[in-house]
Amino acid sequence: MASEKCVCCHDLDFRDLGNSKRGTKEEQPSMTLDLLDLQPRCTYCSLLQRMISNFAPQIEESYEKPTLCLTLEGSRAVLAEISGVSTEDDQSITSIDRFYFYLQGNQNYEGLPSLGRLGIHSSHSDSDECFQFIESKLDICSSSHDRCQQSAHPPLPKRVLSIGRCNSDVIKLLEPGERRAAYATLSHCWGSSHPIKTRTANLAQMLQEIPWSGLAIVYQDAIRVCRRLRLEYLWIDSLCIIQDSKDDWELESSKMCEYYSYARVTISAASSFDATIPFLTKRDPKWQTHKFKLVTHDGKDTAICARRDSGSYITNHVEDPGPLASRAWVWQETLLSTRVLHFTQSELIWECKSDVCAEDGILPRGLYSIRLPQQLLRCEQDPYNGWHNLISTYSVRQLTYESDRLPALSGVAAKISALTKSDYLAGLWKENLPLDLCWSTDYQISSASVPQVPSPQYIAPSWAWPSVRGAIFFNDEDPEQPFTPLAVVEEAICNVSGLNSYGQVSYGQLVLRGLVAHILVTCMEPRDCWTYTIGNDPETREPLAPDCALVEANGSVRRAIESDTLAPFSVVLPCILVGKDETQGEVYYYVMVLGSVGAEQYSRLGFASLEEDDWFRGATEESLHII
Repeated sequence: MASEKCVCCHDLDFRDLGNSKRGTKEEQPSMTLDLLDLQPRCTYCSLLQRMISNFAPQIEESYEKPTLCLTLEGSRAVLAEISGVSTEDDQSITSIDRFYFYLQGNQNYEGLPSLGRLGIHSSHSDSDECFQFIESKLDICSSSHDRCQQSAHPPLPKRVLSIGRCNSDVIKLLEPGERRAAYATLSHCWGSSHPIKTRTANLAQMLQEIPWSGLAIVYQDAIRVCRRLRLEYLWIDSLCIIQDSKDDWELESSKMCEYYSYARVTISAASSFDATIPFLTKRDPKWQTHKFKLVTHDGKDTAICARRDSGSYITNHVEDPGPLASRAWVWQETLLSTRVLHFTQSELIWECKSDVCAEDGILPRGLYSIRLPQQLLRCEQDPYNGWHNLISTYSVRQLTYESDRLPALSGVAAKISALTKSDYLAGLWKENLPLDLCWSTDYQISSASVPQVPSPQYIAPSWAWPSVRGAIFFNDEDPEQPFTPLAVVEEAICNVSGLNSYGQVSYGQLVLRGLVAHILVTCMEPRDCWTYTIGNDPETREPLAPDCALVEANGSVRRAIESDTLAPFSVVLPCILVGKDETQGEVYYYVMVLGSVGAEQYSRLGFASLEEDDWFRGATEESLHII
């Protein structure tokens, strides 16, 4: 006769939770346990208690009402989230830590029917298990992923490192001409270090030989990875682009789309904060797998594996994603790559256009759950909306040089251009321009409510989003809200300043014809974006999203510069009605707010979404020159 299941932990059996208050019969069934209710005589409760004591030993001393939420993931590993009410703060519920537990090996444990068996999570990123995982994923991806198919012998980049197959082979820079072969690319952060670079003066020497001792440790690790994968060529930006040649840099940056797309694999040194820190190394013990003994109901002595969730968002335990996670150039490199090997501090993550998983088979959370290489494929269905979604993820990234804002995006822009056949205008598309103009600075994404001062360098015309710093979002997130243009683009130009047609611009002008109303714009506190409003009547004013910090000047308002003293203002400004969208009877009107910058010329200052069009009754139709 079968014994009754534990009333607290349900014997860790998720199969029949559909009728239970502890969970629902969904794709990811779950149960929530009060830790004070764990049964000391239950084998499974005892297992949970031991795992909690290992991952969150402070739970009983520092937190009240501790709970444990168990969710059965698609990999059939259980994600356990420990929460509690802190005894020191405002009594809010705090997520303390997360860990996975699962089975390993190939035995069949009848006492744990819900748990799946996963692969090995290695203690060293250079282990045989890690490379067996890489080779297995490469074989599966190459043979069965339709979206990841590419030539086995693609054209090599203009320059590439020839690294041979063994330690005795000469390493040198190669200009391969028409040669075709498989190669890898490296995505890494220079940081404060100054790794060896190719310059005009040392190009001839680099073509002869590059001493192993002269290579930064990250480059040495990348070469080790390539040799283990039997790849004889490697592309590294600092070595394969002549760093003191503006023409070479512009031409090569325009080819990023090809280089990363054609590469057999991109090696992402995510755990290296600069080129001096290796990524093939032993992992910190806090990320390593722990084993817990369990004797199941069928009498078997079972080892349960458990490891901390590195993708957790808990600040005191979360893995530092490293500088690569925040860099704009790396965003493009990952997006354009067919396959990426992320060597993080805690685990090796495989990511391709069809799949993403960690070395033991767990689906990564956090940063890697957005599946960046797959985002570009979605643009094939709706390239303009796809572009807007991509820019939202790109705009939060950081750049060492502000002038790279457009070049660091140029490879992706080239890809979208091939889909749209539209003229590219400093981050916007001519054929979709009325909707593309409906961007706003996103002050909610990071709770950063302080408008920033724009770059002192000219990056883009004011009507284009690259002209400002910070996160950007577009007003087309809901496909059920069809956009109707209410302004006509009479002229739109951008002059490219270099050899990359998707790179830096020197000037841009937009002539926009539409209804123009002169409306009061008020700023109560210039360092708080939520105090900017549009409208004459205090009772009906609407929020205005300022593009950046603004200052009153010469009877108008302009974008601030670093030396300006910010102060409140209330000024009547020209506002042009750009378009509207409508769904279920609700209409939103999109308005661009402008400031005068000279004779008959204007600069964009901000953007507003209004629920009424009364603001434009009696307005005249005008053509405005916006620079």
